[in-house]
Parts: sequence; C-alpha cells; structure tokens
Amino acid sequence: MRNRSLTVLPALAAALALTGCTAAPAPSPSHPAPALPADSVAYDTLPVITTRAPLFPNSCAQFDQNPQLRSAFEVSSTLFDPYGSVCVVRRQDGRQVEVGALNPSDRLPDPWTGTWGAYSYTLQHFRRSLVQDNRYYAVSTVESNGCTFSVNTGSSQVLQVSVKPGGDPGEFSPEHDREIGDKTCPGVQQLVETYLKIVDPGGGSLAR
Repeated sequence: MRNRSLTVLPALAAALALTGCTAAPAPSPSHPAPALPADSVAYDTLPVITTRAPLFPNSCAQFDQNPQLRSAFEVSSTLFDPYGSVCVVRRQDGRQVEVGALNPSDRLPDPWTGTWGAYSYTLQHFRRSLVQDNRYYAVSTVESNGCTFSVNTGSSQVLQVSVKPGGDPGEFSPEHDREIGDKTCPGVQQLVETYLKIVDPGGGSLAR
C-alpha cells in the first residue's frame, strides 16, 4: 500500500493547530472573482459556493472548437474517455494531458469536500494551494509517477488536469512521492492556469 503524505506551507503549520472546525476567512463572491487569503490552505473548512455553471463540458468540445485553447495546449489530437469523464489531449510534442472533472453523483454528492480533505486512502502525495492569482482553491496529488490538479471553480463539479508520464513509479515512500510532486506538479499547474485563463476569464472559487 502506498503511503500518503500531506504537505502544508511551513509558515502555516502552526495555524493548523488553531483552526479546528473554523471556516477559512474569505471575501464575498464578486466578479471578477476576489483573491483568496493565502492561509486558506491551513483550513479544513472553506466558505465555498456551488452556484456557478460547470467549466468542463464532459466532452472534448472546448479543445475541438476553441482555437486559442488548442494553440495554448499545442493540441495534436483529442479523444474523450466517457468512463473517466476526461478529454485526453495529445500534444504536438507527444506528451499527453488529461482534462476532466469529478461530477456530483448519488455515490459522491460533494466531490470537493472529499478532495480538499483528502478523503481517500489511495492518495500518495497531497498538497493544498491557491492558483491563478490566488483566485481558486486547488489540490495537487501524485499518482502513477505523475501529477493531478483538482480545482474548485465555484460549481459542484471539481475540475481536474493531469499529466501522467507513465513508466516505473519507483520506490514507495513519502519522500519519493514528494520529489515526483516537486518535479511534475509545477508544469501541471501552468497548464491548469492556462486553461482557466482562457475558459474562465475573471473566474474563481468565489466568482459571482
């Protein structure tokens, strides 16, 4: 069984002991979306909304129909996987990116709470962060020698962007998983922010 590691910014470690069940402070929803406090990552409970429309259409339509998005991702081809609810984007350099979503269901009515709280024993590495000028709550996880970013976009759907190079995952240890995360997750975050900038201009977790 893989070990799970939780990484929190060192300066905020002390805050974890103080927050308890208190909700993170946050500004009121607005448009453009407000910046979120940097210490939000230390809180288990967030002041989230679910009133926005989902960003991911459960298809590859965005990549097939948006020239700006195709150019930014350097798309060579796309293939939608209905079982994983992901658009598999093959890039011109041969690398593969998966863009998809966790959608609410009878089995998983609130996918974001479980994502932010790491309610899974299959996680190998887990880190909370804020992305796109601190406007979106996000969680990065490591699996199969790659990285996945899960993003709260103000809807009940959780956006996910993954890069999974494949190959031998190597040793099973928190230290190794942290090394993989440090190596692969910055590039995935860049793709996430590119996607959000094009698909959701002015948006954020608390966008009105």
